[in-house]
Amino acid sequence: MRWVAVGLVLMLVSALVAPAVAAGEERYSYITVEDVTIRLEKADAVVTMNYTIDGGIGFLVLLLGKSDLKQKALNILSFENAEVQRLDLKHAEVRVKNISNDYGGGSYWLPAHTFGVVVPSLTIITPQDVKHYENVSDFPDGLGYFV
Repeated sequence: MRWVAVGLVLMLVSALVAPAVAAGEERYSYITVEDVTIRLEKADAVVTMNYTIDGGIGFLVLLLGKSDLKQKALNILSFENAEVQRLDLKHAEVRVKNISNDYGGGSYWLPAHTFGVVVPSLTIITPQDVKHYENVSDFPDGLGYFV
């Protein structure tokens, strides 16, 4: 009986997720990205992503656990050495170790990066400046900064 219930839930999830895949470029499965903020701290960063989840999926995430949501958030951000610090139905906060190259003397370089979706609003915060980008799927030129 339990396997039947699990099978029904899986069929419901696949029915809800399939239409979401065909939607806009800022979508990844059942997640629609609203914005991403990268706050650089020496060679590391704290990356915050705000998003919405399709209506019926939120209940399933609460019911079945956040492991799928966590993996999809990491796939969207697409950073190596990333560790989820906080995750809920609207936000993810991820710490990324060694996101930037350390050139010594407080000089760092954030290299080019490609996200898993189009990010409607990307903000990069360095100790000196704040850079803002709209509707980007990648950050092609990189960014130098000092700490």
